[in-house]
Amino acid sequence: MNGAPELPELYGMPAVSGWARSYNIALIAWLGIFLLLFATGLKTLKRMGRLPPPPFTATDCIDGKFRFLHGADLSDITLLAVGSSVTGRSLDAGALQRHYGPGVKAINAAPCYLRMNQIGFLADFYLQRMGQVKTVLSVFAMRDFSECASNPTEFFDVNEAGEYIFGRHSLSYLYFKNFRPVPFLKFVLNPPRTERDQYGWAPLENEPDARRDVSLDKTCLTHLRRMSKKLAQRDIDFVVVLLPPMPAWLNEYDPDGARDRAYRFAVAAHIDPKHTLLIDAAKDLKLGDQHFTDPAHLHRDSVPLLTQHIQKKVDQASRKRPLYLTQS
Repeated sequence: MNGAPELPELYGMPAVSGWARSYNIALIAWLGIFLLLFATGLKTLKRMGRLPPPPFTATDCIDGKFRFLHGADLSDITLLAVGSSVTGRSLDAGALQRHYGPGVKAINAAPCYLRMNQIGFLADFYLQRMGQVKTVLSVFAMRDFSECASNPTEFFDVNEAGEYIFGRHSLSYLYFKNFRPVPFLKFVLNPPRTERDQYGWAPLENEPDARRDVSLDKTCLTHLRRMSKKLAQRDIDFVVVLLPPMPAWLNEYDPDGARDRAYRFAVAAHIDPKHTLLIDAAKDLKLGDQHFTDPAHLHRDSVPLLTQHIQKKVDQASRKRPLYLTQS
């Protein structure tokens, strides 16, 4: 009716002015244009090979490993290598699969920068979705057992990562939800050249560097015990491999080796002996600085030495008690 008040005024609310309505429409239109341009830009970067992996953590070597797993065949995995980059860089899972035959299907699913609490969280995430795993293998250095108290355990969203890795969904919305311009642009301008084989091994070839000192965090040992106990409850063999110490690191930060020995003793005391095989490579595998890139990683040319040592120790242990790896 002519002169009748607008509906909002009937309820005591001010009517939306024509200017405000136009502003809202323009805002929505510009937002739509921005989203369209951003989506188009993502597609263009993908075609150019410069699109970063979905930003679950905005750390390329973690998100990059998730991208690798997204495209990998994860059905019927029986040997799961999980850990930090100590495992990701220093273990050839493919060699283990070839050694143990067709009954073993292996994947190195270890990313980087993780601590023991986060490794346990990641292992649990994988195992809840990989029902055929019979053996979990982790290569550890002292660095894995530092700073657990100051690093968040749940470092990614398990529902989103599960949809992406195991559901094979693209999850493009993460580029909007978790957009971080600096790491995004750094990747676009200079994509990292990570060499990774079909089993997830990403070796290093850097010159030896003793890097920095690390200190054992007892909180990490609690998480190791928890992970070992969970694997035992699942009837999964846990193979724990301790990387030998880098001589240059010992000379610089632990001349008498006391802290290194204490760390190895502590790890041995916090695992379930019935379901865990401890391989302390320092006992039999004597490596020089030239075998390392840093205290936590072997040079790619030395990775076969450790992998073959693991095979030997697993085979020897299987003579005393059955291990799933040797039953294929």
